[in-house]
Amino acid sequence: MKVLNKILGAFWGNTKRQDDKRIATLSWPENIEESRDNPYIDDGNPMHLIDVCYPANAEGKLPVIIDVHGGGWMYGDKELNKNYCHHLAKRGYVVFVMSYRLYPEVTADEQLRDVFASLKWIKEHLDEYNCDKNRILLTGDSAGGMLAGFTALISSSEELRDAYGVEDHGLDFDAVCLTSPMLYMNPDHVSGHYTRIAIGKDFKSKKWGQYVNLDQLLTVGKMPPAILVTSTGDFLARKHTLMGAEELIRHGVETKLLDFPKQENGKELPHVFAILYPEKKPSVDAIEEMLSFFHKHADNKVIK
Repeated sequence: MKVLNKILGAFWGNTKRQDDKRIATLSWPENIEESRDNPYIDDGNPMHLIDVCYPANAEGKLPVIIDVHGGGWMYGDKELNKNYCHHLAKRGYVVFVMSYRLYPEVTADEQLRDVFASLKWIKEHLDEYNCDKNRILLTGDSAGGMLAGFTALISSSEELRDAYGVEDHGLDFDAVCLTSPMLYMNPDHVSGHYTRIAIGKDFKSKKWGQYVNLDQLLTVGKMPPAILVTSTGDFLARKHTLMGAEELIRHGVETKLLDFPKQENGKELPHVFAILYPEKKPSVDAIEEMLSFFHKHADNKVIK
């Protein structure tokens, strides 16, 4: 395991160098304000911080987007998706983005507990940022897509919350957007060699060990309306995304699948393309589809 962790560390180190170069080329929307480095768990851990992005001088209450970054459960923090979140905020949203602890310090179940703790903090601070608490979208990409999707399902079920050792955060999600989500942590698929590392080799002995694949959680939990995004060039998670969409539909979840084809220039769109380059045309299309799907459900619901 030490050798494998060293190899994975080298891989994610190279990924960080590539991301640093990519982020340096991105343009940033103007007139976006931030509340940075809020501790959602006050323990001094820099991975327990959350940022809030919102348009300057906005009037009235704004709908909310909560974003969970990806990084294979082993890499990244809230800065990884910050440009994407600023572009979402520019469209008139209050956007929350948190860091969470990473493997090998913790396994994915503990990361879910971090996400739940951040959601509790968000619930307690919605009024400070003029949030419309009746319109909330939960998003995540890649490993963050797993964390977001599992969070939505666990949130809906006392049995699942008990299994994962989390408390009800009190938020109501109108929809979820999962971009290239890894939704099967113990699959009959080559990806299982990697995803099983993230949940730990002893996961079957855990109370939550029977709920590590999407189909298992759907037998108990209820997913909000879901929009899933992938592309033909998404070699990391397209299979998971397509399988996940089929599974959600099979369980009666209103589901929209966006599977972007090869572009006119002959190039494939990469894994989580909309998050990587939010200003490019296919990314703008994906974001607009996501927001339209969200508002279809958030704006037309009956407020109890």
